[in-house]
Amino acid sequence: MGLDQAARVGGAGMLALVATYGLGRQAYGLFVPTFREEFALPLDVLGFYASAAQAGYLVATVVTGFLAARYGPRLPVVLGSLLLAVGATLTASAPGPVLLGVGVIAAGTSAGGAWAPFSDAVRDQVPVSGARRALALVNAGSPVGLMVASVLVLAAGEVWRLAWLGFAIVGLMAATVSWKVLTPVTRSRPQDGELEEDSLGARSLRAQPTVGERAPLRLGWFVNARSVRLFLVTLGVSITSGAYFAYAPDTAQDAGLAAWTGPAMWAVLGLAGAGVGVFAGGIANRYGLRRPLAISLLLVGASMLALQAVPGSLPGALGSAALFGIGFTVGFALLVMWSQQVFADRPTTGFTVAIVCIAAGFIAGPSLFGLLATHLDRTAALLISATPALLAAALPPAPVDRGARSRAARSRARRQRPTH
Repeated sequence: MGLDQAARVGGAGMLALVATYGLGRQAYGLFVPTFREEFALPLDVLGFYASAAQAGYLVATVVTGFLAARYGPRLPVVLGSLLLAVGATLTASAPGPVLLGVGVIAAGTSAGGAWAPFSDAVRDQVPVSGARRALALVNAGSPVGLMVASVLVLAAGEVWRLAWLGFAIVGLMAATVSWKVLTPVTRSRPQDGELEEDSLGARSLRAQPTVGERAPLRLGWFVNARSVRLFLVTLGVSITSGAYFAYAPDTAQDAGLAAWTGPAMWAVLGLAGAGVGVFAGGIANRYGLRRPLAISLLLVGASMLALQAVPGSLPGALGSAALFGIGFTVGFALLVMWSQQVFADRPTTGFTVAIVCIAAGFIAGPSLFGLLATHLDRTAALLISATPALLAAALPPAPVDRGARSRAARSRARRQRPTH
């Protein structure tokens, strides 16, 4: 029996995110101890590599928006997967720190081509009845990628370059599958009142209010009492998350744990994040955003503090990874839902600004940790890097702009009325 369209597109998306997100963007931290030893690199330089990769991701995300609008989702996804393959190959063959940095940055940049395009692909190629299933498959790619990375690292052992060659092969597979599955069509403009799901599984109205009902795109639309809280919280948790992804395995190994601890942490992170993150929508429906979001951000900060509280403890390291996986996955899903409330009349436009805050945090976090660990000590780096997420937990979502939500709902109702 052949695969239906939801399984085809969703499976292609999962493979693309395994390659570009799980391997290219999030597996770097597994290799920090090895890069430190083999290339004699200090933590601040390794932090710069991670931050530069996040900056490349931000640029690639912007470029992807233009490419997808002009050529459809296939081109940016294939290019992103190929960039991962090239970056991983360069990393595997790097004779020195310069080429290593180029390879790592290219691999991290590749993720910018794989997020948004699959939302378009699902909308264009998958029947409405299968859209949620397809998006669920796509969304599972990131935590699955962390588990794949862990397996490849453990299989390669001390020959770490083999793991990166394995990353490159996965990237080529993702490019090939995406080229065959995704259709080379330009995305049509969404119809008012349709339902859309983002990459974290949150569901939102694709309502396009009429010109008279839409809030004008002035500075006050982007920056107001509701949005400033959202941006500050997003930036805070992203700083802590960026530092954790870059340095958690190295911190555990520096405390005396075995080299396989890092891959084990990433496997636990992926399992815990995927296992609990799928229920983020139900959690929000039952308990709202405020308390679950605060708890999620506290878990992200606590995961950093746990590495300091029980140094050299394997259960402590694995527990830290579980806490982070749950807090990170659920927290970012809730941030998407919060953004959709703040920018109810133009959710995609508003969330683009939130993505900039996410990228900025992931750029700043690794560099901040690296500088603190190099010029102070690792204890100070852990404590200070945990602080942004802990402070963000104290900023609750502002009251919802119910007027904007009401305008969007009225527009959707009008579009759904049958015509004769």
